[in-house]
Amino acid sequence: MQKTLLLAGLLLLASCTPQTTNDEILDTEIQDKLEGNHLVNASVASTLPLRSRSKQDILDYFDTLVMNKQVIVGQHCGNGPDDIWQYYNTYIDMLTDVTGRNVGLMGADLGIHPSINYPIQTLIDHWNEGGLVTLSWHADNPFEPGYDVYASTVESADQIDLRSLLKGEAATVAWNSYRKELDNMAGSLQKLRDAGVIVIWRPFHEMNGDYFWWGMDAYNGLQTNEADFVALWKDLYNTLTYDYGLDNLIWTYSVIPHKNWNANVTAYYPGSDHVDLVGMDFYGAHPNFPDYEALKTLGKTIVMSEVGPTESAYGLWNEIALVNAMKGKAAYFLQWHSWPGGKVAIKDNLKVIEMMNSETVITLDELFEFFDQPDK
Repeated sequence: MQKTLLLAGLLLLASCTPQTTNDEILDTEIQDKLEGNHLVNASVASTLPLRSRSKQDILDYFDTLVMNKQVIVGQHCGNGPDDIWQYYNTYIDMLTDVTGRNVGLMGADLGIHPSINYPIQTLIDHWNEGGLVTLSWHADNPFEPGYDVYASTVESADQIDLRSLLKGEAATVAWNSYRKELDNMAGSLQKLRDAGVIVIWRPFHEMNGDYFWWGMDAYNGLQTNEADFVALWKDLYNTLTYDYGLDNLIWTYSVIPHKNWNANVTAYYPGSDHVDLVGMDFYGAHPNFPDYEALKTLGKTIVMSEVGPTESAYGLWNEIALVNAMKGKAAYFLQWHSWPGGKVAIKDNLKVIEMMNSETVITLDELFEFFDQPDK
């Protein structure tokens, strides 16, 4: 009901100006009214006790959302150690100022750039406010000098040996490089664990493509490194779980759509004992959910782990259409951030106010209310 009343007010304000555009949403009068609403919501939420959450609580809740055809809204916040808080301010706080709602899920990365100390306080703050956190890991290519996560894995298949990185293998240059970065990354995850944060963890994503060093080694379904990838995944799972004591991770297998040249979305699946969620990473001219039926065969809760418009649709995506494409299928969607020349983030696209105030969408305040309930 609260969302319905707020949305009605917003639409009334918008109707005062003919042919309202996405940029005109930022009109000062509207923004001032929305900021006032946001401050009231934040004040109320801050007085509520934070309920203890478990991995299973979250996974069960995700299943309930899919059944109820509701979707948690998420925004990615950058790919480097210096990005997280700045991107949070730009893409989440500004979205809240415009819509009166905060996203339920925030995303970031523990890779892309070399670092031994990723600042994680923004993640902890979002969690403590009642939100959820997801992290990906773009690990450095250990088989090449310098720091770069990318590689044409089909062209360089002879140089990449995923099994050589496993615990107990010979301490080569590549092995030392990989295990050192893994140790640095795990230290950040341990700090999040110690702060009580459960992380939706998405390592080695989009492995059925050919551009990250852990990806497929041949085109047109002729890849031969599925078992090597699964061994690398399980080694990471066991290392983080048992060597580093990270029991706060929800492991997410995340793929790109199956096209003629790349591998099937199920080809690299590590197995149900080592995966909690299954995700799709999709970019397109219009919101869509390719390969949904194939992902269902894996028997796990499904999420849209990364999503956004392609170049022809920058700034033109209909966020309501996105939600409609997700509901009943995905428990959440994580929309990517923008960059100069690329309007990808939620706040930079269309129907933003309506989407954030839709009854279908779960925002931060509603997540908080769920996890604060004594019985679920």
